[in-house]
Amino acid sequence: MVTEIGRQTYAFLEEKMTENDFYKHLIEELPIGYALLEFIYNEDEIRCDYKFKEVNYVFEKETGLREEEIINKKLLDVFWYLDKSELDKLDYNFQRVIEKGKHEFEFHLRTAGKWYRVSMFSPVRNQLVMYFMGITNEKRQLAELENSRKRMENVIEGTNAGTWEVNRQTGERFYNRRWAEILGYTLEELYPIDKETWERLVYPDDLEAQLSRDKKLYNKEIEFYDEEYRMIHKDGSTVWIQDRGKVISWTEEGKPHIISGTHTDVTKRKNLELELSHERNLFMTTLISVGDGVISTDKKGMVVFINKAAEQLTGWTNEDACGKSFEEVFNTINRQTCEKSRNIFKKVINSGEKHEMSGNTVLIARDGTETAIEDTIAPIIQDDGKITGVVIVFKDCSERKKKQEEILYLSYCDPLTGLYNRRFFENKLRELDTEKNLPITLIMADVNGLKLVNDSFGHGKGDGLLKSAADILSKGCRKTDIVARFGGDEFAAILIKTGREQAEQVIKRIKALSLKEKDCAIDISISFGYETKSSMADDMRDIFKAAEDNMYSNKLYESSRIKNKIIGRLMHNLYQRGSSEMQHSKRVSRICEKLAVYMNFDKNKVRQIKIAGLMHDIGKTGIDGNIVNKSGRLSDDERREVRKHAEVGYRILSSSNKFSEIAEYVLMHHERPDGGGYPGGLKGNVISVQSKIIAVADAYDSMTGDRPFRKLLSAEEAVSELQRCSGTQFDAEIVNALADIILVEKVDL
Repeated sequence: MVTEIGRQTYAFLEEKMTENDFYKHLIEELPIGYALLEFIYNEDEIRCDYKFKEVNYVFEKETGLREEEIINKKLLDVFWYLDKSELDKLDYNFQRVIEKGKHEFEFHLRTAGKWYRVSMFSPVRNQLVMYFMGITNEKRQLAELENSRKRMENVIEGTNAGTWEVNRQTGERFYNRRWAEILGYTLEELYPIDKETWERLVYPDDLEAQLSRDKKLYNKEIEFYDEEYRMIHKDGSTVWIQDRGKVISWTEEGKPHIISGTHTDVTKRKNLELELSHERNLFMTTLISVGDGVISTDKKGMVVFINKAAEQLTGWTNEDACGKSFEEVFNTINRQTCEKSRNIFKKVINSGEKHEMSGNTVLIARDGTETAIEDTIAPIIQDDGKITGVVIVFKDCSERKKKQEEILYLSYCDPLTGLYNRRFFENKLRELDTEKNLPITLIMADVNGLKLVNDSFGHGKGDGLLKSAADILSKGCRKTDIVARFGGDEFAAILIKTGREQAEQVIKRIKALSLKEKDCAIDISISFGYETKSSMADDMRDIFKAAEDNMYSNKLYESSRIKNKIIGRLMHNLYQRGSSEMQHSKRVSRICEKLAVYMNFDKNKVRQIKIAGLMHDIGKTGIDGNIVNKSGRLSDDERREVRKHAEVGYRILSSSNKFSEIAEYVLMHHERPDGGGYPGGLKGNVISVQSKIIAVADAYDSMTGDRPFRKLLSAEEAVSELQRCSGTQFDAEIVNALADIILVEKVDL
């Protein structure tokens, strides 16, 4: 600007120099400083100097001097405060004017802190025209602009982001050093960076998407973008870049001119995201495939996820369940109370702690299906401690519950009868022994004749008798009563809020039921005893003992009667197998009676041996009838089975006081004097004479009686056979007595 003004002024002054008035007026009105200097030679200082001839107002203002202080004054006197460097610069520039005729330069007046742009020319010999204008503000602005540029450059170079700029018109690309460093290069290694270089650095699989994005940007479909894609590091690895770009200037035609943006290395974050994504996918895959049901919710209790197992158990699909309330999807009740489980979610959210529901939880599926479950519900807690929802893990425990119940049943129930066992009874008795249950009555019961049935028919039949008795007791008692098998043939019942009169009615009802039932063609007989606790001052142990003593007292009478009845039934059953068995028993009984009379037994002993002869084969009731009536030769096993009848008969008869004396006669009636008999292999006088009589009578009738499986002998032949075995198999005295009765006295047996 000053240069152009200088040129115009110079031309103007050359033309108008003679027009003094106009010239002076013009000089004064100029907006720039003006001075006319005359060249002089200073011999003292051996240097050129200049003297001011004319100045204008602007010159006076800039120097702070009046005209009279300047005119005809030397330049060095006017600018006396200039330092050597400033003087040298002025001198240098004045020399340029002398050499060239005109010269322009910028002068920094450091002493005043000002900058000037100066133009000088020499219109005539020995004269210089100088004009200038202050450019201090301009210089300051330029300096500030340069400082801003440098600061921006430092920021750009020092930032962690790579910066770039593309001139869409020229194709030029500019990148900072950080941009290159992100990819492992120096800026010099990549320059010049053209489109092909950039495409080579982009990961091949991501290039097409980036080119498509650039096309949208150039076509003004988008004005900016923020994307992540991969680029190739110098070492061949992959670098994830977050690229933000924007059009910052447009051409007059409205096309993108300059596009600028930044690249940020987000590889660590991206790898972490990918790792987290992998872990999340792995976690989700695990949740989906795990056998337990999993449901998660947000902090408001709305379902956000359920896995496959949960879908199967609840009947809800993940799609249908998401957005529904937790309690609607996870609908549970307490199995014992049948009440709906409520506020589980709130409990966990409010407490921030894991919660395990009771083992009685039942899940009701969408279709109404009920499933016993085990479950745990826990809060989902972030690192900052905030609860964002809950997760519940549950599984079908129906089978385990069933097995537990079976185990519990086995531990508390008698496996034979299905009633509670003694362990349960005692635990329940302690539990029920409270004032609110008074009066409490204990009933003790004992099945009569169990041992006799076991001995007669085997333990299988005895078990059947116990089952029948248990069934009768269950039917006779009320639903609120606790009935248990106390052990062996004993049973017990707890009747709460029941007095004596009510207990007697229960016992009467049970007895009535037992009269209608039979087992093994035998009446079922049960002896009872009971006692009632009316006050908490009474000790339950004393009540139990009193009921037990009462039961044993009744059993003494009832048991003997039923045993005799059972023995009679057994004899009847034996005779039912065939008339030969009955006739054989009667004949043996008559022969025993004749021998006892012949041998001078007293009446009581005659009666005993007569009964013993009648019942000597009662033990055969426990032997298979096919074996007893077999006409052919018995096998070894069958023979061993038959030989048991003596011991079985002994056990049957010894169970009754009425027949206990003759039990031993029956036990030994197959023993032999020589010790070759059974079951004990006894010999000589150890064997009772009654047993010896039964042995002879049994053998004689077997040889002469109506026995379909054996050839009959005459009386004489049978006596002869007995005499042949006399002293070894049979007692000689008794054989001789039978021979006299038959052969001498001619008694028809």
